[in-house]
Amino acid sequence: MEITAKIKTLGLAIALGTFMFACSQETQNETNAEVDEAQTEMNEANTEAKQEWNETAVWVDENSTRAETATKEEWDEMDAEYKRREAELDAKSETWDENAKQEWQQVKDRWNKTENKVQERLKKVDDVDVDVDVKTNKD
Repeated sequence: MEITAKIKTLGLAIALGTFMFACSQETQNETNAEVDEAQTEMNEANTEAKQEWNETAVWVDENSTRAETATKEEWDEMDAEYKRREAELDAKSETWDENAKQEWQQVKDRWNKTENKVQERLKKVDDVDVDVDVKTNKD
């Protein structure tokens, strides 16, 4: 009887050990799958963010040249569009790595220089005061 009890205890211990091993492997596989999925989502988000950043960088370069001769109304439209883009990217930039943040700052600095040049140019235009005397001939 004692031998039977020992065999049953040993069998139960082996069965329990097997189930524990199987459960831990399944949990590990599920965890690995979740980590892989999270990494994939992060990579997709980074790719999307980089694409948006690149589009904005190209936009800044194109419009910086255009801004040199823009009217005040055109400049106001460009500046509003830039501020909209900047706000969107600034909100997303918290998740970027340091390199991406530095590159984004360089784009912002380029626009800032453009903004300063345009403001100076428009200020000079506003400062011009022209008096025109109109002579009429009543011959």
